[in-house]
Formats: sequence, structure tokens, C-alpha cells
Amino acid sequence: MQKDKSMHSNSSSPLFRRGLGGGFVELHIEEPVARIILNRPDCHNALILEMITELSDVLDEISGMEELLFVVLSGNGRSFCAGVDLNWFSGAEERSLEENTAQYKQLADVLLKLFQLPQVTIANVHGNVFGGGIGLMAACDFVLAEANTRFMFSEVKLGLLPATILPFVAKRLSVQNLRKWILTGNLFVADEAHRIGLVEVVCNDGQLENTLLEFIASFDLAAPSAVKMTKNMINQVANGKVGMTDTELTATILAEAVLSPNGQIGIHAFLEKRKKPLSNLSPKGKGLGNTDSENLNK
Repeated sequence: MQKDKSMHSNSSSPLFRRGLGGGFVELHIEEPVARIILNRPDCHNALILEMITELSDVLDEISGMEELLFVVLSGNGRSFCAGVDLNWFSGAEERSLEENTAQYKQLADVLLKLFQLPQVTIANVHGNVFGGGIGLMAACDFVLAEANTRFMFSEVKLGLLPATILPFVAKRLSVQNLRKWILTGNLFVADEAHRIGLVEVVCNDGQLENTLLEFIASFDLAAPSAVKMTKNMINQVANGKVGMTDTELTATILAEAVLSPNGQIGIHAFLEKRKKPLSNLSPKGKGLGNTDSENLNK
């Protein structure tokens, strides 16, 4: 497939070395950042089974990469993701319920893999973000969107329901906003998505990349191991796996963090009134706080 060369494609930048993918999904890595790029631009990156399989493989590949702190999910072409390609459903009547369930479970599993990645996950969205596309971004820790991005839970208008994406969307929206936007299937824009908690940052059109780099730079003094441990604990608390009565567990986690190399560096640096070394954040010996947008774009 011809690669889209719009400003939303980062694949030609020398910042990234080629990784796994290159078909419907591309992976480009420059530590500590990995970029996953959906690559069906002619179809607004609508999801098909082969694309889901590639995305699953990419997530498996990067999940164990301790040198990565950030995973950025974006889309080539005019849109981030217009949801599931309905051609995927066209032969459903010829398959059994069990066969269809097995196929659609792959989408549900990919959303869970994305949600459970240990790295900080950021969805960079633009254009149309419909149905399953909203599910992908909702499974990320943060969402950055261009002002003219359009969102829609299109399932009900197709006689369907957003079953696989709903658990992830529900973590971001109130019940009333779930009703308002999912039951009506109406279109809404980035400012409304920001107001209801679906998007963290809205930027001017054409400024998505700069906004991303500034957002990443805001983690300049964060120790990677502490960020990952904290993300994991937030997820456990949010899912009810760790509560106020789990005092032994939370105390043990804190003790492990205090005794860790990053914890010791940070504590002593604070007590000595100096900034802690940032070499642990970047393999090139520079923390993200010392890396401006120009350097990241080289």
C-alpha cells in the first residue's frame, strides 16, 4: 500500500529506527520513545483483522522493552482511526457464533494489551476518530487531539453496540456522558471531548507533533522505573485490586521504591538540594528535560 506522506506520518524521520511492522501497522523506536503508526490511510485507518493481528504483535514486542518510557499511538493520513472496517463483518453470517466471537476477541485483547503496557501511552489523534478508534485512544494513558478532530460512537447507528471498547471508555466518562454520546451516536469535536474527559490536551491543527514533544518533555525529572510502578499501581487501584485495607502491600511497594537505585538518587539529590542525574531517562545521557523539540525532531 502506498505510504501516505502527510504531516501526520513520522515514518521518514531519521529520529526513528525501523522496528517490527511496516504493513498495516508500523513501529519506530528511538529510546525512550516508541511510535506505533496505524497505516491504512486510504481507509482512514479502519480496523481489519490483519491490522489487529499486527498491532497485537507490536504490543507484544515492546511490552518488555525496559528502555522505553513512552509509547505514542498515531495514524497515517487524514484520520487517526475511523473504527472497525465493516467489510470485516460482511461474512459474519457464514461463521458460527463461536468463530465470530474468537475474531472479535482479538480486538478486545488488543485494547487490553494497550491498556496494560507498562510504559506511558499517548494517543495522538486527528481527523476522524470513530467507534473502535475511540476505544484505542481510551485505552491509552493520555490523549492529545487537534482542535478539528471529530469523534463519534457510531455503533448504534449501525445496529451494533460498542461492546469491546466500552470498558475502556467507561474509565474516562461519567455514566451520563456515556449515555449522551453512545446512545445517540452524535458527532462531537475535540473541545467537547476534552470537557467530558475523553481527551487531555487540545491543540491547534498542525501543532500535534509539537504538542506531543512538549508533553513528553514535562516528564523531564521523572524516574522511568517510578513512573512505570506508579502507573501499574494506579491501574490496580482503579480496578479494585488494591484498596485502603491493603496496607501491607502498599507499604511494601513504597519500601521497594525507596530502596531502588532511582529512589536513592532522588532522595539524596533532594536532601542535597540538587537536581538528580537524568541519564537514566535517556540512553544518550540526556534527560528529556534537556532535550528540546528541535533535538527530538533531528
